[in-house]
Amino acid sequence: MTTGRVFRQPGEEEAMDAYSRAVSGAAERVGPAVVSVEVRGRRPGSRRRPSPPADPNAFQPTGSGVIFDSQGRAITNEHVVRTAPSSDAISVVLPDGRRFPAVVELADPSVDVAVLRLLVAPGTPLPVAELHSAALKVGQLVVAIGNPYGLSWTVTAGVVSAVGRTLPIGPGRELRDLVQTDTPINPGNSGGPLVDAQGRVVGITTAVMPFARGVGFAVPTSAVLGAIAGQQERLESAGPPRFGVSGVSTAIEPGLRRRLGLEAERGVLLVDVQPGSPAAAASLRPLDVIVSIGDAPVASAEALKQRIDAARPGRSLEVVFLREGRLRRTHAVIGGGSRGVVEAALGG
Repeated sequence: MTTGRVFRQPGEEEAMDAYSRAVSGAAERVGPAVVSVEVRGRRPGSRRRPSPPADPNAFQPTGSGVIFDSQGRAITNEHVVRTAPSSDAISVVLPDGRRFPAVVELADPSVDVAVLRLLVAPGTPLPVAELHSAALKVGQLVVAIGNPYGLSWTVTAGVVSAVGRTLPIGPGRELRDLVQTDTPINPGNSGGPLVDAQGRVVGITTAVMPFARGVGFAVPTSAVLGAIAGQQERLESAGPPRFGVSGVSTAIEPGLRRRLGLEAERGVLLVDVQPGSPAAAASLRPLDVIVSIGDAPVASAEALKQRIDAARPGRSLEVVFLREGRLRRTHAVIGGGSRGVVEAALGG
């Protein structure tokens, strides 16, 4: 009587172990930086069929993203955040459970890339993934990682099937120079990273081919970096800043308003303050909420811009703002760089 035996080719078990270690190691390196992107009042949908409205006050997962710098910037797909009804309607959830509001810093539908800025306090520790823009090779191992619908991160693996692909996405619209992969891209993983065996981000997953198995697409990292560089060039060509901030309208908590005797219901939450700008010289910093400038209330970023544009260069304006629950004031020289000092709190 003979017994059945399983015969393996020499090195087969070792090769499988090496493959598993490569996939697992890549996922462990980049996984902590992969986030779930949520949009207020939207249910998860596809890039071809927008999701129907949901509770306008609830955040709903729409895709994934990946943090790529320590200041809190994250990459996702433009179509993941396209339906955000307002500038303060995006939330980002990390695998460790931390949740931060976020705003769109860059949105480029021509490459389906968006850059989000997480609204975090300076010095907040964040996991960061490494971007890698070298050319990919057909047959190269790649791993897709997502954080879909708050289910922590999920991992799928495959290879690069082709490069330089074109994908129609609408009448007269197409994405070009995409990476094609047989790596399964699960629902909710759009905007998540495609990484190599070293855990470096080589692309951002964007779409799957309908009715086709094993045909997915990613925007290569080189295109992502190109979109970011293009935005930086546009900012530099605009000349030195007159004030040097970006921000979004935000509601001021009623209890805080009562405690400070503040009439304003909204202000401008500063997302970014450019180094060397008049705002930086006036000691303003991210997460400050500007309430008024030059005795005029500012309830929106547009109102703040109009106030700055109307001021003559060199004029010093008083800025009243909230910081850590206290009302403060400083002076900013519009178009200038003289140092301003935050004065004593006005109340609270």
